[in-house]
Amino acid sequence: MSLVDALHGWLQPASCLACGVPAAWPCCARCLPSEPGQVGPWRLAADPQVTLWALGLYRDGLREAVLAGKLGGRPAALTELGLRLGAALAAAGVGADLVTWVAGRFAGRPRDHAERIGTGAAAALGLPAVSLLAPAGGRDLGRARRALRSDRPPPSRPAPRPRRRLAGGRVLLVDDLATTGGTLGGAAASLRQAGARRVEAAVLAAAGTAIAGNWAAPFPDVQVVRCQAEQLT
Repeated sequence: MSLVDALHGWLQPASCLACGVPAAWPCCARCLPSEPGQVGPWRLAADPQVTLWALGLYRDGLREAVLAGKLGGRPAALTELGLRLGAALAAAGVGADLVTWVAGRFAGRPRDHAERIGTGAAAALGLPAVSLLAPAGGRDLGRARRALRSDRPPPSRPAPRPRRRLAGGRVLLVDDLATTGGTLGGAAASLRQAGARRVEAAVLAAAGTAIAGNWAAPFPDVQVVRCQAEQLT
């Protein structure tokens, strides 16, 4: 084994983050549903005029891989999963003029989960990646979602703010997860108000609560997924 290969294996684990299968980083084919045609389209429950794309439901192997990237100190996995998301979108014929993402923060500091996914997806699609949204104000989203544990609805928060005006165009809006779809819906509305002609959303994983009506048909066993706060922060 060369020194380069050894360093690559140390910096980027070769096994699947979800099930541990060797030579399948970040997620093996069994754990990551990536067949073209299974990424959408669906309608976003929080804003049915927004088309939603996702690699799969937030559960099982895909859930474990996403959590490893977000919480397990494996941020490079998010970029790689973003590349896979972009490749799946390209195979499905998704078109856009640029890619942006939902800017996030934690404890008042910026976080780059969605940016890593967005830049990966943009690279796979051959599109520019542009930071169009500033982080929303209000309570930290992860802390707010702790209310789900006690069956209380999470408090609402302002939508992300657009950083600039747009002269029309089609925007692909990327985030890591869609649970209720409220964050994506608010961000899409901000982009339309800033001048975007059309906004579509893409995430690594979606809960059943984010998908509107019969648009869940490609996932025949779709069901509501109640997510704990530590899975989402």
